[in-house]
Amino acid sequence: MVMKMAVISDIHYSDEDMALKSKGRLGDILLLRAVHRINRMIRPDVTVLLGDLLNDGSEPDSGCKRRRLMECIWKLESPVIVIPGNHDGNADDFYRDFPRPPAWIDIRGHRLVPFLDAEEPAFNARRSAADLQRMLDARADFNGPIIQLQHTALFPPELHPCPYNYNNIEEITTQMRKANIRYSVSGHYHPGIDGLTTDTGTFIVAPALCEEPFTFMEIVIDNERMTATRHPLQMPPHLKLFDAHVHTPMAYCSENMDVVRTVELAAAFGLAGMAFSEHSGHLYFTRQTYWSGHCLTAGLAGADAADNRMEDYLALIDPVAPPARIALEVDCDFDGQLLVHAHDRNRVEFLLGAIHVLPSLRGDRIDPEKAADEFLAELQTMVRSEIEILAHPFRVFRRAGQPAPERLYAPVIRLLKDHGVAAEMNFHTNTPDPEFFAQCLRAGVKVSLGSDAHNLYEVGEFAPHLELLAQSGCQDDLRDILWHEGLLNRG
Repeated sequence: MVMKMAVISDIHYSDEDMALKSKGRLGDILLLRAVHRINRMIRPDVTVLLGDLLNDGSEPDSGCKRRRLMECIWKLESPVIVIPGNHDGNADDFYRDFPRPPAWIDIRGHRLVPFLDAEEPAFNARRSAADLQRMLDARADFNGPIIQLQHTALFPPELHPCPYNYNNIEEITTQMRKANIRYSVSGHYHPGIDGLTTDTGTFIVAPALCEEPFTFMEIVIDNERMTATRHPLQMPPHLKLFDAHVHTPMAYCSENMDVVRTVELAAAFGLAGMAFSEHSGHLYFTRQTYWSGHCLTAGLAGADAADNRMEDYLALIDPVAPPARIALEVDCDFDGQLLVHAHDRNRVEFLLGAIHVLPSLRGDRIDPEKAADEFLAELQTMVRSEIEILAHPFRVFRRAGQPAPERLYAPVIRLLKDHGVAAEMNFHTNTPDPEFFAQCLRAGVKVSLGSDAHNLYEVGEFAPHLELLAQSGCQDDLRDILWHEGLLNRG
């Protein structure tokens, strides 16, 4: 039986980065990004966290940091095993906030045996006599594959120059052979080791999440073979990806956005650039009048000048622009007028046209056919108003519980092509239709990548976008098909 694990190690969550190449300050963001990636794209049978979740488990606020990480871990959709590392402090304190694992856990015909081994000088470790016996006990009533899990790197030392290991490694490998334990997964050694195989078994060391390119591992055991795949959270820098759709703290739907941290994250995650693209309706209307739909029924004429926050938005972005670009995400009101004042349109670099609400998709009497006509009419207004990007095409239908109307694909693509407007690929609370984007690419319509980030972990998270593009036959040569900031001044 096949068993799949996701493995995260060495987050080193801290207030300050412990070294130039380590980003412990981003620990909670990196973990949350990994959790969502694992849920969406890996879907493992179990997720394992192999220690050094904190950089210093003895700090006065270590409990707060552990609980913050646990908030992220609880979002995992798989069973979870968490073990401490040498930086995590006292194990009893550690397990006040994380779930303490039992002696072993059986998952899909495999037995996982976690160890909390004592630290020894020079960042090595030693397995106790009781835990050496537990290795044998784990085999006593079980015939399937056994995987031992520990923080400190464990492998036959002659196979790799890693400076860390167990001071009683010979005893451990002897017990592995006696108990027929064929698999070992560790952390601790930040570069990681993809796999060392001997007649004793296969030994894997997961890389550190806190160091670029911020990697977790996917490990698959299939037919007596264990293989590891690295999944970096950082985007491939050579692709020069641009995130054209990022929100700010001024969005009514913002979760934790911060413009300075966003710019830092965009660089850390390997982006060539990014743009803040705030909802114009959030800037012209109060929270209540926006969410009530008043902004769409009354239009800009219904906005109170006292509620206008556009100056605040521009002032918020100004200290980080450049490198950040400044844009707006704009709707049309129900009379077909763009929700942006002309003088404000000239103060930002580009517009994303967004259709969040259609009259025929509101209330109890939904009319998808009429809504399709409304969608096309709004889009015609937007492209004539010189938007650069159509944000999250057809998401308005999915949110109303309706399929995207495929009869719209051809006329929408024709409008985008004729007006030089890009189609945004957007996975935020949304599943783009691969067929629509395949048709866009065949027609020569540019594709814009948008995270639609409302949470910092989402900034530049384009793994699902790249997967969809790869399914469409596009992988490394993306410059000719993707919208990017170099196209802003097109003729």
